[in-house]
Amino acid sequence: MENVKGNEGEAVEGQVQQASQNTRSNGEENHLDSGGTTNGATEEVDAGGQGTTSGEPGLVSNLARMSTAAESFRYATSHKKRGHCVIFNHRYFDRVTGLGERNGTDRDRDQVKMLFSQLEFDVKVYDNLTVKEIQEILQDLAFGTDHSECDMLIVIFMSHGEQDVLWGRDTHFKPDILFDNFQADQCKSLAGKPKLFFIQACRGEGLDSGVNLVRTRHIDEIDSGRLAYKIPTTADFLICWSTVPGHYSWRNTTNGSWFMQSLVHVLSKEVAHEDLLSIMTNVNRHMILNFESNTPSQQHMHGKKQSASIVSTLMRKVFLSPKY
Repeated sequence: MENVKGNEGEAVEGQVQQASQNTRSNGEENHLDSGGTTNGATEEVDAGGQGTTSGEPGLVSNLARMSTAAESFRYATSHKKRGHCVIFNHRYFDRVTGLGERNGTDRDRDQVKMLFSQLEFDVKVYDNLTVKEIQEILQDLAFGTDHSECDMLIVIFMSHGEQDVLWGRDTHFKPDILFDNFQADQCKSLAGKPKLFFIQACRGEGLDSGVNLVRTRHIDEIDSGRLAYKIPTTADFLICWSTVPGHYSWRNTTNGSWFMQSLVHVLSKEVAHEDLLSIMTNVNRHMILNFESNTPSQQHMHGKKQSASIVSTLMRKVFLSPKY
């Protein structure tokens, strides 16, 4: 196993028990789904209300430039630029939050910065921002930045977290703040383009002890000329969480988080020949097979596993292979 048994220790990305993760091993700390009709049938929503709409149908304001032909199986990567990559890294927190320092996160930051720079993204790093500062940067990225000549967008967020909550330096916020400004009706220059989010944070206090698996024995191109097509405003997102809802996310105080280590390791090896969603499946496999918590002095935290959660509204394959 990689960075597992005999390593210097792991940390959980959460507020709870952060202060108690102080056991040392080999000199390091162990932390912790309307109303259309088709052939006489009525389309209905699975909800009690009538719903709300994010825009008025038929208005010019609801039009956005087509970046990829409707029938294409892959997103266009022929724009002049790869796109922006914004990294939010939180190591330190205001004392009033009661949150501990996230040792090892700077290594994650440096590794993902190097990786996405090599993949030709325009990378910007922000450390230890308040929630207001995070919102201002995201709003400028959505409404003050022209992405017309960009293939896609990447946002990486690393911090403490809880169930349905992420933390800035000073307070917590709902994760939707990261995504909402980039929906197709909000950020038109990214409409129809991939919006990729990677989030390293706890999502609760659950621990996964895993289960042992034992092997048992048993005996022609279509030329479509569509001038326009309609997509939902929530299409084209890939949101990769380091852990499943309700669970801790682990981080090594020296080598960085299990998820970011796995992302950098697998993506750098497979980017030239695999699509991103396939790569993320392999990232998850790598993390599951190669990492396990090593905190023998705290048995309730010892020998635990972690699985990523990958949420996709992508309608095509995303490729990050070199542009030239």
